[in-house]
Amino acid sequence: MNGYFQQIGAIAAKDFSTEFKTRELFSSMFVFGLLVILIFIFSVDLSLVNANAVGPGVLWVAILFAGTLGLNRSFTLEKENGCLQGLILTPVDRSAIYFGKMVSNLAFLLVMEAFLLPVFMVFFNIDLVPHLGPLLVVLFLGTLGFSALGTLLSSLSSNLKTREIMLPILLYPLMVPIAIGSVRMTSQILMGKTLADNLNWLGLTLCFDVIYIGVSIMTIDYIFEE
Repeated sequence: MNGYFQQIGAIAAKDFSTEFKTRELFSSMFVFGLLVILIFIFSVDLSLVNANAVGPGVLWVAILFAGTLGLNRSFTLEKENGCLQGLILTPVDRSAIYFGKMVSNLAFLLVMEAFLLPVFMVFFNIDLVPHLGPLLVVLFLGTLGFSALGTLLSSLSSNLKTREIMLPILLYPLMVPIAIGSVRMTSQILMGKTLADNLNWLGLTLCFDVIYIGVSIMTIDYIFEE
């Protein structure tokens, strides 16, 4: 078991090292997310619209769109450099490759969100500090499901010539339950509710997190064989 986690850590560490040298993935995701927020800010009159009602949707749209940009590059870089074939040929469990990539994708997304939250707070004039604890839980659960499903579909679409188009087409419809649950919980939390008041949405998000991870474990071997 320790060897399995070491394999996951080694693959994730490789991605962290590559990103630390280039900063290409994080910078592109952050800039894209920032642009999404700015576009919504200039298209919505916050003097007429309740920021607490509109803001959560804008925040999650920025996270999902920017995250898709990062997920598209997740396996593409491995494919372009011939590293993916090398990873598959190594004597490691293929699910360890999946979890290593998922952990790195999750970490990149969480770092991006840490930079986006202050921007969101300033532009929407919403004080997130009193709600920070429950909000971080919601962000983590939503991002976990997004990373789990996105990593699986990114590995699937990396073999396609139209992978930049196919990943969003496959990803967004399947992300609807987690996206709805995350937006609703974020909205309720900003209105002063607690996680205990959102147990239904919390349970829905957790269930789909588990489902996506379970499906990924069962199918990743067949995807890598293709």
